[in-house]
This record gives sequence, C-alpha cells and structure tokens, in this order.
Amino acid sequence: MGPFGDPFSFDFNLIIVYVKVTLTKGSNMDIELSRNQLEEIHQENLNSFYEFTQKSRSKNTLKAYFFAWEKYRNWCIDQKIDMYDVNIPKELIVGMFISDVAKKRNLKVASIQTYLAGIKYNYEEKGIPMDTRHPKIRAAMSGIRRTLGKKQTQKLALKTDAIKKIIASIDENSLIGLRDSAIILLGFSGAFRRSELVSIKIEHMVFDTYGLSIYIPNSKTDQEGEGRVVDIPFAKEEKFCPVRKIKTWISMANISEGYLFRRIRKGNVVQSEGITGHTVARIIKKRSDSFGFSSDVAGHSLRSGHVTSAIKNGTPETWIMRQTGHTNINTLRKYERLKREFVANSAANIGL
Repeated sequence: MGPFGDPFSFDFNLIIVYVKVTLTKGSNMDIELSRNQLEEIHQENLNSFYEFTQKSRSKNTLKAYFFAWEKYRNWCIDQKIDMYDVNIPKELIVGMFISDVAKKRNLKVASIQTYLAGIKYNYEEKGIPMDTRHPKIRAAMSGIRRTLGKKQTQKLALKTDAIKKIIASIDENSLIGLRDSAIILLGFSGAFRRSELVSIKIEHMVFDTYGLSIYIPNSKTDQEGEGRVVDIPFAKEEKFCPVRKIKTWISMANISEGYLFRRIRKGNVVQSEGITGHTVARIIKKRSDSFGFSSDVAGHSLRSGHVTSAIKNGTPETWIMRQTGHTNINTLRKYERLKREFVANSAANIGL
C-alpha cells in the first residue's frame, strides 16, 4: 500500500490535468503526456517516491503504527462503525475509540498516544485528513490522563554493582553464556536501547587502542537517519570489560560480517539472523533471576542503569547525553533514580 493507497492505481487523467496546469503556470505552455509516458514515470519515479516516504520513519515506528491501525480497524468492525463514512467526523470515531480502550484495557497514556499517532498516520496515508489535536480529542486525552495518571511504571535500573554481580554469575564457557555477558556489558556501557543493540553489525564496528567505536545508523530519536557514533572504552577489570568481551564473542562465534548478536541453536550452532529486542529483555530477566529481581527489570534497565550510575559518579550531563543520544536534557533526567532534586535544592540550604 503506497502513500495514497495502491501505488499502481493512480487516476492518470488526474495526473495529466496536474501536469498541464503546473507547466502552464510556469511557461504558458500546454503540454500533455501520453498514457504510456505517464506509466513510465509511474513505474520508475513513483516507486522511488514511495521508497523514500516509507523511510521517513523507522521500522519500529511503522510497526507500532500498523498495530495501532489494526486495533482501531477491528474496534470499528466490532462496533459496526464505518471508519471511512464521510458523514461521521473521523475525530468523533477516534475519540470514542480511545475512550473505550482507556476504560476497558489497562493501557498507559503513552500507549494511547501511540494509537493516536498511528491512526492519524494511516488515515493520512490514504489521503484522509485526521486532526488528533481536535479540541474534543484533546479534552478526552486530558480526562484519560487525570484518570489513568501520566506517570509511567519505571523498571529497576541495573547499576554498576548489579551488573558486576550478574556477569560474575554467568558461565562463559558456553557460547550462550559468553553472548549474554557481551550483550549485558555492551548494552550497559553503551547505554543502548534494545532496538539499537540488536541492530549492531560487524560492519558498524571499529576497534582501536582506545576501545570500540560503534556506528548507530538510526534510532528512536533519529528518524532522519543521520546516525551517531558511540565509543566504548576499555574497562579496568578484564572480567567486566565490554570491549574484550565483544572481541572474545566474535572470535568464539566465528562471526566476520552481519549481526553482532545472534540466535544460538542446540549444539552451539550460531545462526546468521540477529536476535530481537524481546530476546534482550528475556536474557536480562533470566540472568537477574538468581538475585530475586527478575520481575523488576526489563530491556531498558541497562540504559537507565548507565544513566543512574554515571550521574552517581558525577559525570557531566553533556557527556551522558553524548553516550545515550538524548537531545533533550529533561528527557534524560526522567531516567534519574537518585532524587538529585532533593540534594541540588535551595530549600536544603536555607538553614531549616
């Protein structure tokens, strides 16, 4: 499905009119293209146009938008509502949908906001305007926030001490153990998101005397795909060094190209396909189980743990932001588990 529906179902008569009007305005010339010429443009240029519009958002974003659209479409079917009925304002249908899911499902406000973004995107892909900032939708979202609350459930941040305990408990004589240690150490030291961690390829990596540099082509906050480089220095202790661990993993798994972290089948057979973000979360939970906090951690615990540990050790926020890729200082501070506001606070220094 292309940006205006099926990319091969354009009304060529409309295109002819458009070409005539545009060229006439520019040069007072009346030029018509034959249907065959238009079909050639259609095959070549329209495909290129469609390809780049699809790359305007990350794969994970598009996947979330597709999921939201399917939920919305199924809800409309269940409610016997025609989601394309021109006599019913789309904003009204969407408002009823988010109100219903907010009541019946235990969703976070952030999930409902993703639903809205996905519905808007899919409507507009079909050439149908959709205003998610409509006053009625905004009023509904305000009521949902007041009812459900805005605060997100925070998972446990795995700080340096916890990471060391987990690594020390892993048997690295097996390929699975070695891979899991490498994932945890690299995820923690690089402050990577799960999606970034599993997308790393050998071609993205450069080792030197200082450590390891990894190129991240795109990420959640880099929709334009400008990319960034994350540097990982050697650690003082060899056991907990992400650079040495990655080198060992690459050597033992005999990887020369493609994904860095891969599935391992029975018999220590390393596959060519990479692991998923869900696998990263399962690994962290599994390796935390013996310490009693597996239910409190998630894939994000490595990233949040890096930020918390760095702040605790007095690392400048600008350094942390360079590592995490954050562009907004307020977003970075949401990760903080130290309640530093109570320390760096004028009320603590007024003599009471």
